[in-house]
Amino acid sequence: MTTAPTHRLWAESWYGDFAAPDGSLGGYAQLTLWPNLGRSWFWSALVGPDRQPVYLVETDAPLPRPSILELRAPGLWTEFIEQIPDEHFTVDLEAFAVALDDSEEVFGRAWGERMPFGLELEWEAVDKSIDSVHGLVLVGEESFELDGHGRRFHWKGLPAWWDREWSNGPTEGLVIASAPLPVDHPETAQRTRLERSLVSTPTGYAWTEMNQLPPP
Repeated sequence: MTTAPTHRLWAESWYGDFAAPDGSLGGYAQLTLWPNLGRSWFWSALVGPDRQPVYLVETDAPLPRPSILELRAPGLWTEFIEQIPDEHFTVDLEAFAVALDDSEEVFGRAWGERMPFGLELEWEAVDKSIDSVHGLVLVGEESFELDGHGRRFHWKGLPAWWDREWSNGPTEGLVIASAPLPVDHPETAQRTRLERSLVSTPTGYAWTEMNQLPPP
């Protein structure tokens, strides 16, 4: 973790997503540190065209110990490791998540079936825009051996969730499953919608996202 500047809302975040080659399964994991607030956020989701969306949203976890990205909170353990900068990245997760009937329920009480959720995944650079992603995805009593593709990001600075709209990922594609997120400002009641979707494109399956500000 980089030493934080003095701005109270400075943050540092690591993100990785993945999709199976046939589009039957996809997900993401994101760890965001708020060193000047003394807390961490962790988001993860798992979706598929014929699956209930599974969510893990933790916005009040402690900061990891200095120099490592290992997060522990009730019902959650995860570790992000950059094995080789810009080339090889791993995420391990052992936690409990919630399976919802509909992804829009994450904007309400998010009541659903609590189930074990785990990841043992590696991202390895293929080119500047895509990684190969392989490893295990565990949810409930199911276990999936993944050999697919995805993307990863690492950013630091002032988050743009509450002051501007933006998008990244494929600009054209058919949405086959969605895992949107409510993003609540850590110090106010302001909320934005982070629209994350698994899409089918001419070159395969991938994740796209769009940050949507509320109407004025």
